[in-house]
Amino acid sequence: MKITLGIGLCVLALQVTGQFYYKNGHHVDEVYKWTKVEYEYLPKLENSYIGPYRYYIPENNNIASLGYHPASGLMIVSIFRMRPGVPTNLGAFCVGDYELGSSPRIWGFPNYEINDLQPSDFSIPTEEERGVGVWNKPGDRSPSVGYYYNNPYNRFSSIRPLSIYGRPLERIVSTFHITVDERCNRVFFMDNGQVQYYKNATYSIQKPALWVIDLPANGCQTRNFPILRRTVLPDHIAARASNGFVQVTLDYQSDNSCEDLFVYITNTFYNFMVVYDYKNDDFWTFDHQTFQPVISESYFVFDNYFNYNANLGLFSVALGFPDTNGDRTAFYTKIAGTAQYSVSTRVLKNKANSYISFNSDDFSIMGYLGCNHQPVKTAIDYSYGVMFYTQLQSNQILCWNINKPLNPDNIGVVHEFEKFTLPIQIFVDSAGYLWFQSSYTPIIYASDIPLDPYQVSTRVFRIRVDEAIRGTVCEN
Repeated sequence: MKITLGIGLCVLALQVTGQFYYKNGHHVDEVYKWTKVEYEYLPKLENSYIGPYRYYIPENNNIASLGYHPASGLMIVSIFRMRPGVPTNLGAFCVGDYELGSSPRIWGFPNYEINDLQPSDFSIPTEEERGVGVWNKPGDRSPSVGYYYNNPYNRFSSIRPLSIYGRPLERIVSTFHITVDERCNRVFFMDNGQVQYYKNATYSIQKPALWVIDLPANGCQTRNFPILRRTVLPDHIAARASNGFVQVTLDYQSDNSCEDLFVYITNTFYNFMVVYDYKNDDFWTFDHQTFQPVISESYFVFDNYFNYNANLGLFSVALGFPDTNGDRTAFYTKIAGTAQYSVSTRVLKNKANSYISFNSDDFSIMGYLGCNHQPVKTAIDYSYGVMFYTQLQSNQILCWNINKPLNPDNIGVVHEFEKFTLPIQIFVDSAGYLWFQSSYTPIIYASDIPLDPYQVSTRVFRIRVDEAIRGTVCEN
């Protein structure tokens, strides 16, 4: 299979054969892999239906993101609901139950019930349920394939709460990426509250919300994970975008508090940042031209699979070391673009800056990673001061020492895949391991191509950080 990757004026041709190999002689553990995502004790029959859609469709299930909590041994995964037949949006398994190279079975996290979709989620609301909203069925879309709500100021007035014994039950509908908080033993994620199947059937089920769930040390034994917080986005923010909330980054302000922090949330579809003051339960947003995609670097070409214009902007935020005032450099990247940018968290943490004319120069470009190096996800290891990147186009894991100028000469290759892989997620755990994952999520997102149930679609890798940077320009 030959892959030609065309981005702007940069063109790279690769002849892909054989197995993946390791750059600089690094040994990378292939920890897990999946051809088919299988579940433990599904609460419904696999061939049953939820509205017009089958409950479980194996070829539509792909592990798209993950996070590890060493204190409990829990691995949490997300299975994007970009196609029907996904029984649970979030799942988990215990790493102690599985050997290297195995394919763990997934159970619903924190449980199946809270991840359930209902038949009413896929039906057109009645006149009474619509209220003052205006429902619209564009083109030839019928109630059987989706409904759209097109009043931006009253987008969610018709959402009907699911209830059990008269009490509302908020559910996890559509989460992309998760952030494991090892410091305070919890997991953060944004639920978009909306599913969009095959990019032509959209169901707005509930308002976007930030979730925080406890990760107790005995979680693998009890499978009891209390919900610590669920905060719905205010209407003035939710009205801007009902989907596209992707990454969550945590910025602690005190060494002695789990409550005193700011949360930075990226919206990749509509290119803005949400700041959440966790202590005071307050939201505000930032917009800047550097959050927007670079059109000339947005066209992705994958021969034999699909060609796609990934016109996607702000995606990942990683934080540098704190200064004497406790402020950090927020490094941010976008999918359509090879540059990296920065802004001080001093700017982001000041709500007044979000609605007065802040100094636009506070948001600045740091440099470029190089041709065909559009970064997807970033992570920083604070022991060595090194940032790591996943790369869709180059099929590489890259590194950069944040104490050096950002340019291609200072970008190192930690790992290079020989196979068509699509690396997505990356993070560093407290034990000093760099984790990264390959996934066919871009294919699920950008096409109708079914996954091959006999071909590995997701792989999870692990390497010690010191070994990952050994022999690269990132080492010192």
